[in-house]
Amino acid sequence: MKASGKPPEKNTSEWKRNEKIINDTPALRNLRDISEGFTPGRGSAGGWTPSQAYKDNFDAIFRKDKKDSADE
Repeated sequence: MKASGKPPEKNTSEWKRNEKIINDTPALRNLRDISEGFTPGRGSAGGWTPSQAYKDNFDAIFRKDKKDSADE
């Protein structure tokens, strides 16, 4: 392993080996995620907050058994 201080080029065998080690070690994975701007341990959908319009229209979007108020 080189100790030049520079990270290896992406998708090289050295980079892949380092990524495997990082992915297998939770502490290293958290540090890598922080350095890339992710919140550790939250996954890709962790920071999503639905908009008020989405909340207001949830039933109209996803519930097919709900009757329209115009039909009544």
